[in-house]
Amino acid sequence: MTDVIKVNDYIVRKDRFYMKSHEWALEQADGTWLMGISDYAQKMLREISYIQYEDVDEDFDAGEVIVVVEALKATGDIYAPFDCTLIENNEKLDDEPEIVAQSPYEEGYLIKIKPRSDDRSKLITAEEYAKVIEAELDEL
Repeated sequence: MTDVIKVNDYIVRKDRFYMKSHEWALEQADGTWLMGISDYAQKMLREISYIQYEDVDEDFDAGEVIVVVEALKATGDIYAPFDCTLIENNEKLDDEPEIVAQSPYEEGYLIKIKPRSDDRSKLITAEEYAKVIEAELDEL
């Protein structure tokens, strides 16, 4: 597959942007963005048991916690990639949080957001994100 980068057993999709804290963001045709956690993040968290959402229509500044992913042995904060408004929670995950592990880049997306600014400075490319994973693996 040429639309992915493999780093060991981890898949990085090239069609989206990432944050160094392991979130991905994918712009939709209508200007909204889907957000989720990377394959690397979901494998590090292991068995995800619960997704704690914030309220729809709430505003967040870049870097603020927008979702919390709870797993059996860890909790992961998910940060807003830019100033945005939360417009949708993936409610399918309420009953089936394991979908994040099965499909972290598609069905297992966490939220949909609408930008409130043009600043995308916290986002990095798939190639840059692959290097973040490589560096973390070297430290393990």
